[in-house]
Amino acid sequence: MGEHVVHLIELYLDEELQGEERRQFEAHVAECAECWARLEREQRLMALLAHARPLYDVPEGVRRHIEQLWARPSWTRIRVFKWMLGLTAVILVALLVRVVVHDNVRRSAADRANHRSEFALLAADTHQRWVRGQLPLEIRSQSPEEISAWFADKVPFNLKLPSFRELSGQPKPYQLEGARLVGFKNDYAAYITYRMRNRPISLLVTSETVARPSGGEEIRSQGLVFHFEELNGWKVLTWSDRGLTYALVSDFEERGQASCIVCHPSASEQRKLEDLRR
Repeated sequence: MGEHVVHLIELYLDEELQGEERRQFEAHVAECAECWARLEREQRLMALLAHARPLYDVPEGVRRHIEQLWARPSWTRIRVFKWMLGLTAVILVALLVRVVVHDNVRRSAADRANHRSEFALLAADTHQRWVRGQLPLEIRSQSPEEISAWFADKVPFNLKLPSFRELSGQPKPYQLEGARLVGFKNDYAAYITYRMRNRPISLLVTSETVARPSGGEEIRSQGLVFHFEELNGWKVLTWSDRGLTYALVSDFEERGQASCIVCHPSASEQRKLEDLRR
């Protein structure tokens, strides 16, 4: 995300964007998951600060003591006034330290989150927008071949969605719904949506040269290293395989491994699915 867009987000939150400039910004945010996520984080922070309580309440005993001193002769009032100035200075310094520490902690946490798995965060935010009906699909199809062909001239990598090899007499355990493009790192990532047992799952794909899975809990399976995280209430698995990086988002139990079958429909995974059904 460029500094220009970050500046526009600040102007938008301060109600300084008007007219056509505001409409263009809102149209961009509606299409860019990265900018939408940044805007939502800033709005949540503003709401938190707006509802923050005062740092200190003056005890009733201190209040009465000040009133008694103030009722004394003028020279005593001057001493009280100086004492109050000193107390105010101490409170202001404490407040400043707290604000600086809070800001540093917030920035440090944000930096760690972005460094940990920016791609996983984007996948979770995009999935949440789709589930809420805020992100329309650009193509609707249950055919992996059709969706793979649709992405062919739209993303800078070769994406071929796997087809589930059905067991004899067994229905396909998931249903492909559709796909769309999602902005990431000055280019596009592929976003594909599915339903499994009537529950939404989605897959975000980009080139391994653009994003590498990191952070979270490492899970090694079938020669691959998966990274598991819980973000915004969703379970996210990220991994790299054959030059591509994937982020799979679901709300399944046990870290969402059941949804891995959409990308790895091997015989062993089919047996796992049968065990889950029993």
